[in-house]
Amino acid sequence: MKGKGRLATRPPRLPLALPLALSLLLSLAAAHACSVPVFRYALEKWPADAYQATVFHRGPLTAAQHALVQELSREGWAGKLHVNVAVETVDLGQNPPPASLERWQSLGQTTLPWLVINFPKAAKLPDATVSAPLSETAIRQALDSPARQELVRRLGRGDSAVWVLLEIGDPARDDATAKLVESRLNYLAGVLKLPALDPADIANGLVNVPPGGLKLAFSILRIPRMDPAESAFVRMLLGSESDLTSLAEPIVFPVFGRGRALYALAGKGINHETLDEAASFLIGRCSCQVKEQNPGVDLLLAADWESLLQAQRGLGLVPPVIDPAPETVTVSGGAPPVSAATSAPMPVAFWLAAAFAAAGLAVAMLWWRGK
Repeated sequence: MKGKGRLATRPPRLPLALPLALSLLLSLAAAHACSVPVFRYALEKWPADAYQATVFHRGPLTAAQHALVQELSREGWAGKLHVNVAVETVDLGQNPPPASLERWQSLGQTTLPWLVINFPKAAKLPDATVSAPLSETAIRQALDSPARQELVRRLGRGDSAVWVLLEIGDPARDDATAKLVESRLNYLAGVLKLPALDPADIANGLVNVPPGGLKLAFSILRIPRMDPAESAFVRMLLGSESDLTSLAEPIVFPVFGRGRALYALAGKGINHETLDEAASFLIGRCSCQVKEQNPGVDLLLAADWESLLQAQRGLGLVPPVIDPAPETVTVSGGAPPVSAATSAPMPVAFWLAAAFAAAGLAVAMLWWRGK
């Protein structure tokens, strides 16, 4: 039979182009992987996306109103605070572009001038984080808040991620959620292990930290949902996904890099499995892709990230400490080897390479069987 005859002879050689193509694909996939953890690569290499502030008005702005608009620019508060925001004005009396006119009409407002701040274009989120009459109070609340200052401080000191817990005002449920998250992060701090930095990645400028400066540290930041000082920040967090505003549940947002919220964990979705998955992704090897190919939404923060990075590189990372304030809980650590059950996931490039290799083998087998 034909099959027996083939078994008795030397198998035909595979086409030369096939192994060469597989080798090239594997090399390309490997080239996109690096040893830098996701959270650190994001801090070093991913500038925060700019929010769009729009001031709608009709006719010339008064001197005082123009001064307020300037505070949203590089020459004003926004520039001094290094806030990731850009500002534009739309004069409704000067034939504005149809898209701008449609945006104004969708607001259903009559008060002018009116301030609207939208998510970055890359986020593709329709809701505004701020929609209010133009005023000094509205601008100051939009640009900064105590919770965001604390968030920047922790990321700036070297926290791998800050787990922002948006409370609902029910002490029992809020405390239970905080306890669950704190307990699991304490556990993960003892079993997860940061990838060893490849000297080549350091030489190529993918990361810049002092020797021993890369730390595994998680902390929790609790924010009451009804805190007036955090109203703009709360709207920003709830608007980061399309279905969060209607949830009457505690919500956790892992925030990393230069203030990027990975995604939301809500209610029963806050459990060991989801916490493990998020933490493992954040401390795992980065695929070094462009930011937009990774999950998350950048937050509007007042932060001079370059200066914070320079301080880290010059002085080393400040070791995390237990915060005595009752509204926050901080956990940190990490040294024991990763257990098989909680090891960080393989980078995207690895799985792409594996898929290419499997496809190549399948093609080879089909070619061999057809001979």
